[in-house]
Amino acid sequence: MNYDTRFIEGKVIAKDTMEFLFEKPEGYEFKAGQYCFLNLPDKGFQDERGLRRHLTLASSPREKELLFATRMTGSAFKNTLKELSGGETITIEKPLGHFTLPQNTETPLIFIGGGIGITPFRSMLRYASYARTGHTIMLFYSNRMPETTAFLDELERTAEGNDSISFIPTMTKMQDSHEQWDGLTGKINPAMIKDNHHDWDRADYYIAGPPKMVDGVKGIVQQMEVLEARIHVEKLTGYK
Repeated sequence: MNYDTRFIEGKVIAKDTMEFLFEKPEGYEFKAGQYCFLNLPDKGFQDERGLRRHLTLASSPREKELLFATRMTGSAFKNTLKELSGGETITIEKPLGHFTLPQNTETPLIFIGGGIGITPFRSMLRYASYARTGHTIMLFYSNRMPETTAFLDELERTAEGNDSISFIPTMTKMQDSHEQWDGLTGKINPAMIKDNHHDWDRADYYIAGPPKMVDGVKGIVQQMEVLEARIHVEKLTGYK
């Protein structure tokens, strides 16, 4: 089933990254962490991948609008998104995906996101925080530098407002940054996880980001001898 939705606005939220806000169609229900396909009107941009692409629903199911965020790569789809005007209508499809919050709230959750892989976690953390679901969540978020980190301030505020949510950002290329950073640096590794989460060995792990990043982090978690059944991954391919 397809739904018509009207575009509200788009804005830059980090270097080479934008968010796009749409009205939520009546009856459109989804779970935090899911994605959907967007069908855009032809505005003169064409490439082999076309104007139908899937993006994660970065908004919480409790929010009044639908939010998407993506790296701006210069593809026909991304250029068309950028050229949408307020009030313009596009078509979205039904929500898909199983990378969502578990019903069980007793097992601690460790989220690991890289780059634009933050989008499903933004949705899940906002939902868990405002709905008071009872999940205990620690989010590790890896980026090159603060300038490229989407939702950094917002995620810090979300964690500050909920004792069950912790936020651990780390920067891997601060030598290229013009901003001050007092937090962690370096790639996510077993020591970083173990030093910050005392129940790391009984947690469930959720990893999201570009395919190469997801495979690398999954390998790190496997080195920690975490059971395969406790590792859940979401490879984001719509970021290109």
